[in-house]
Amino acid sequence: MFFNVSNHPSSKWSAEQIEAAKALCGEIRDIAFPNVSPTATTADVSALADRLAAEIPDGSVVMAQGEFSLTYALTRRLRDRGVTVAVACSDRRVVETVKTDGMVEKTAIFTFAGFRVVE
Repeated sequence: MFFNVSNHPSSKWSAEQIEAAKALCGEIRDIAFPNVSPTATTADVSALADRLAAEIPDGSVVMAQGEFSLTYALTRRLRDRGVTVAVACSDRRVVETVKTDGMVEKTAIFTFAGFRVVE
């Protein structure tokens, strides 16, 4: 199973990203990436990583993307168990539009480009 541990539900992914995830490991299951308070301690983050890692069976592929310390802690736990961890790669294009009032609006457009397995 492909586990999407992020705040980007697979229901909003492009067809290309869904196909790429399924090609890596079949069915996709979303796990919402938890909010990590800026006041969280190392022990708090460690406990969150333990809880998330316990939900993911061996033999899975996991995309874990979110707050950095939790992503790192979760990735270490999963890789220590031999679970494959991948990240979504995208092409980011920023479009700037100057409004009539002089304000500048920036729009970021992300185009999925594939998954990269973490070594």
